[in-house]
Amino acid sequence: MRVKPEQSLGLLEASVRIGVAGSNFKAALVYLLQEVFRDAKVILLDLNDEFSCVARIGATRYYDVVKHGLNPIKPPNRERVEQYVESVVEIIDYCLGAFNMKSIVAKTLLDDVLRSSETTIPEVASRLDFEAPEGGLSVYTPLEPFTFGTLRQAFGRREAVEFSDALESSMVFNLSGFTVASHKAFATLLILAKLTQLKPRHRTLVIVSYPSLIWPRNRRLDNAKLFVEESLIGELERKGYSIIFAEKNLSQVSERVLENLDSIAFSPPSNAANPWRTGPVLEKDAPSSFMLILSKNGEYGFTDAPLNMFLKPLSEKEREARKPDLKALSPDEELREGLGELYEAGARIIGMLKELGGKAGLNEFIEEARASLGAEGLRALAALMRQGYLKQVQEGERQLLILTEGRPG
Repeated sequence: MRVKPEQSLGLLEASVRIGVAGSNFKAALVYLLQEVFRDAKVILLDLNDEFSCVARIGATRYYDVVKHGLNPIKPPNRERVEQYVESVVEIIDYCLGAFNMKSIVAKTLLDDVLRSSETTIPEVASRLDFEAPEGGLSVYTPLEPFTFGTLRQAFGRREAVEFSDALESSMVFNLSGFTVASHKAFATLLILAKLTQLKPRHRTLVIVSYPSLIWPRNRRLDNAKLFVEESLIGELERKGYSIIFAEKNLSQVSERVLENLDSIAFSPPSNAANPWRTGPVLEKDAPSSFMLILSKNGEYGFTDAPLNMFLKPLSEKEREARKPDLKALSPDEELREGLGELYEAGARIIGMLKELGGKAGLNEFIEEARASLGAEGLRALAALMRQGYLKQVQEGERQLLILTEGRPG
């Protein structure tokens, strides 16, 4: 049934799960955020750095995940630690593979998280055996991707942001720093899992761009898929969040996700399709309309909007100005974050140099580190020099190693 133009937007306001699609989906999404959901808080997961402009709406903040990081195993809610860790392990299995080891990986992570909520996956991995037991797999194997590269940079550090603050100010999470699809999927699902641990105090929209990358139509059917398609999204809904899936063509999104949408906004209307395969044949001959809104119950309507709603991206200066307040780490936390599994050796090297007054002959100190700590000590020494904790200077004819005040900012 077609509704009057002034009633069209009401089809979205009453919906919990919304799709935004069509070749103009970016402009349509920004329009809806500015005009329909302007009083709602927004958590926008921007996979390709196309929606930084949303951070200009209200008091919205901007967070670059690869640059500033998130700790996958830091629970947002200390009362639901076990449930949270189990969720993270399901997501690791879905995106990166945990093989048949999910229960033992969950127990390993949970034991460490219960001791300290600030522990990180590289710290946990550094205490595990690398060698697989005879006839089996090492528990280190599923965690290894987090010990190097982009995953280490993004998810191997202390969490610098208070995650609950995102619900009070709105937040655009920039995930474009991940170049691998499975890493983008992990970052998206991790943020969703963190949100399930927190109950919003205001109407809050969670917006996922390019959901076909996260929930593709063609994927193996297993418990991890059921978790991320049903349990995770369902828990967000039960907590009181509304969810928007935004992409040019939603037909590549998992059927289970599509069929559970309450409504879809298509811009332009000529791009419309009916994923529920029910209801009347759509009326698409409205060339002057900007958007067609279709609800699951068969109601639909057209609405007009200016085509210049899509705003220009944030400049680098604006991105920096709109980032949330980041927690300052203590010198020891910075050292632990920077060195990871080399932390113990690095701390001993700094202690040895302090005992020598903060200065020692380079070659002599290298030999002492080798004798005391072996190859691990030399690797830690090199890491300390790369990160600015130590520096090499010339004093007369001697090469000296100097302990600096700390890592340069």
